[in-house]
Amino acid sequence: MMPRLACLSSFLALCACLCSLFAVGAENSSFPPHTFTLPDGYELELAAAPPLVERPIHMYFDEDGSLYVTDSSGDTEVAPLQLSNPSHRILRLVDTDGDGIFDQSTVFADKVPFPEGILVYEGDVYVGAPPQIWKFSDTDGDFVADERTTWFNGGTVEKCGNDLHGPYLAPDGYFYWTKGYYMEQSFLLGSGELHRSKAPHIFRAKPDGTDLEVFATAGMNNPVGLAFSETGDRFLSGTFFFLPRTSPGLCDGISHAVYGGVYGRNHAPVLVSRPRTGDFLPVMSQTGASAPSGVMIPRSDALGLKGDLLCADFNLRRVSLHRLSRSGSSYATEIETLLESDQAELHPTDVIEDADGSILVADTSSWWKMCCPTSTIIDPADMGGIYRIRKSNAEPLVDPRGFELDWETPSVAYLSDERPIIVRRAIDALANEQHIDDLRASKSSVPALWALHRIDGAAARNAVREKIGRGSADERAVAMQSAGLWRDKDAVEPLSRALAAEDAHLRRLAAMALGRIGDQSISQRLLEAWNEEDDPFLKHAITYALFEMGAIESVAATHPVGKQLRVMEKVALRGYDTQVRPDIQWADPLELDGEKISHKYKRMEELRNVLKEGDAQRGEELFADASKSLCITCHRLGDQGTDFGPDLTKIGAIRNDRDLMEAIVFPSASITRYYERVDAQTKQGGVVSGVISSETENTMIISPAPGAEIPVRSKDIVEAKFSNVSLMPEVFDSLLTTQELADIVAYLKEAK
Repeated sequence: MMPRLACLSSFLALCACLCSLFAVGAENSSFPPHTFTLPDGYELELAAAPPLVERPIHMYFDEDGSLYVTDSSGDTEVAPLQLSNPSHRILRLVDTDGDGIFDQSTVFADKVPFPEGILVYEGDVYVGAPPQIWKFSDTDGDFVADERTTWFNGGTVEKCGNDLHGPYLAPDGYFYWTKGYYMEQSFLLGSGELHRSKAPHIFRAKPDGTDLEVFATAGMNNPVGLAFSETGDRFLSGTFFFLPRTSPGLCDGISHAVYGGVYGRNHAPVLVSRPRTGDFLPVMSQTGASAPSGVMIPRSDALGLKGDLLCADFNLRRVSLHRLSRSGSSYATEIETLLESDQAELHPTDVIEDADGSILVADTSSWWKMCCPTSTIIDPADMGGIYRIRKSNAEPLVDPRGFELDWETPSVAYLSDERPIIVRRAIDALANEQHIDDLRASKSSVPALWALHRIDGAAARNAVREKIGRGSADERAVAMQSAGLWRDKDAVEPLSRALAAEDAHLRRLAAMALGRIGDQSISQRLLEAWNEEDDPFLKHAITYALFEMGAIESVAATHPVGKQLRVMEKVALRGYDTQVRPDIQWADPLELDGEKISHKYKRMEELRNVLKEGDAQRGEELFADASKSLCITCHRLGDQGTDFGPDLTKIGAIRNDRDLMEAIVFPSASITRYYERVDAQTKQGGVVSGVISSETENTMIISPAPGAEIPVRSKDIVEAKFSNVSLMPEVFDSLLTTQELADIVAYLKEAK
């Protein structure tokens, strides 16, 4: 046994050494098979590679600097089957010599269901694995979890596992998480109210599980990641804000997530019981079919990125940089690329900040096939890794985690430290009554206010309330958010005065807080603050506040807000609609036919060998020739084609050549979400088949062919089921020559 351990230790050390040797300067960094591009002045390291970590998904540091990583087993079965046979792991990685390269890896927990988020809080590890958020505890200090308990149970696990992402820790001290897809969940909120809904949501609760509430609602398929500004604003990454057929080239993105907000897509059957203040709140950064995953906002300026937003774009082999700027009461962005690979096998899933300000990127690689329209033929052996982005020639940060500081008697001065991890730790350490006076006097008032926010009692509420009407805009923003969370009734007057603030951001937060407090006596002042010319986020905050405080009758029915409030009241009184159509059942698994599989592999290998011979110009002509290729009879690419099959406007940015070839020749191998054929059996005895082009509260519109639409009343549907056979016929390998197939693929690859 000991010789084997010694060999393994030597091997891991060699891997760590190789990681360090591969680090190259800015602009281009080579880590075969990848060549990465970074902006000038940055460099890349391979911080952890197999076998230390295999297919990493999400990451989080503990206070000691150990990195906890959810590590995939490579299981690609649908999520319910994975739940019945959990095989994933939580790893603990350690950098023993402080050089930025991890050299030790141990298993903290095994037999974990499909993990979709990780958080380390007060020594415990929380992992979202649908249907639950698990709490893993190491009670004996051996760095192995010996207790696992359920912290939250959403109760649903759909095929793609979109039911739960998170949890994420916000500056306000709450855990946030997201629920995706459209399965019905039912449980009690902290208020005692029954939550029953099929809609996706953002939820939040205190770390002890109390005060559970709905923060925001969505109609899109999969809200995923959450990031938080220093003042507590929230930003949500997600997929299918729009249907591609209604917004060619667009679908995924990042939104400014605000309390009570409702976000697209317009999916009436699941949003039927969710009151909204008007149109869907807009997407801040539209990213195409990028499948955005983990997002974060750096606290350090070590990379010159403090206050901007980074996003791991799963489909685009990149980490995108979203330069945030204020726009009215919300934000605008300019999108740049921080890191990009030349290989489609790179699939970044998470991005986090280390204590020294460097950025870690998790690449889970190409194992993920479930509900993702990528090739099912080729399965590369690459198992990903964790990369570190640094500033070139940066001076090492001394004691980045503050190990040399006195945490037994923490000082308020720690809140002013340039090291973000020390500030975050100091907020927790100082959040008790004995520090209230020192926190009030702190020069670093934003973190001091967050520390005060976490202290219960009148003295802390008074200290926070003082900042609502005076101080910097950031101080006032934190104070308003705190007053709203605590529902501080004594804050009504300073909050109502803030409705006249010049800063639209502060007016929005003041309205939000007043709505939560619920004092109807200031409803007229809220209404006076509403202006038709204001941005949608500010109008939403005022309208939702009036609705939440029950002030509908105090607003004239002829006023635009009054009209909207009465619509919202009607929706709320109607409650959960039990008459909506039955849930669509997932398709039966394809039967494995050995002869067909053998043919498929053989044919794809033949086609793979001719892909490099494709000519994009000839492919463009073929694509536009409906009599030859039929492409534009079903697909849109830019301003040409038809909105029936998947939009191909930017397909070259998210799919490689083998994916595209397989989709043409074997279209049923992997079917794009929202383009599955549905078979709806009606009470009249017939079956209507096609793609769902749209839905209302009472009707499903099914398109059996381009230009054809059949409305089916929801109450007439007995059963609906997805098909495992694509609407795209499997005929193009005989209709087109091998060269023509290669030409069309070459053309599609250039569609970026």
